[in-house]
Amino acid sequence: MSITEDYDEIRKRIGARKYKGIEDYIDTFGKKDKWKKETVKLRNIEDVNEWEKKYIQLCKECKPLFIEDVFLNEDEWKKFEDWYEERIHTFIIELWENNADRENGFGQILPERYKDIKEAIQKAKEIFETTECVSIEVLTEDREKTYYFRDKVNEKYYNIEEVSEEKEDELDEP
Repeated sequence: MSITEDYDEIRKRIGARKYKGIEDYIDTFGKKDKWKKETVKLRNIEDVNEWEKKYIQLCKECKPLFIEDVFLNEDEWKKFEDWYEERIHTFIIELWENNADRENGFGQILPERYKDIKEAIQKAKEIFETTECVSIEVLTEDREKTYYFRDKVNEKYYNIEEVSEEKEDELDEP
């Protein structure tokens, strides 16, 4: 089996959303930028013993993560699972100041993170009513699911069936 086939098999086993989560996890914790920068420095070392010593030190400090490092390592998988669960249960607000930004995908993600969907939607409504933005969304931090959308014409709720019945009653859908 080729590496590509192996990765496709992993994607099939865990699903596309979780696979994308692993890629995001690697981008967050993989230290790829530092690894690339430091390996460029290693190329300038001519003494093999010194190179080996620096390479071992670099591996200890910032060895990058790869999909197989997460998928096949039980400890790393546990860290990923905890991080992933936190992310899919955290909500963010994205807004667009004008239609051109919306059409070009230049939304602004606000820095606040919300654990409560009701609180996130209420905050999005307040922002929309008090600013000049043309549209706003509440979505999961991994940006895979949208729960609320509003623009000058529409106000829509999505994936509300995933929210507990208690919170669903409080959402006051239109």
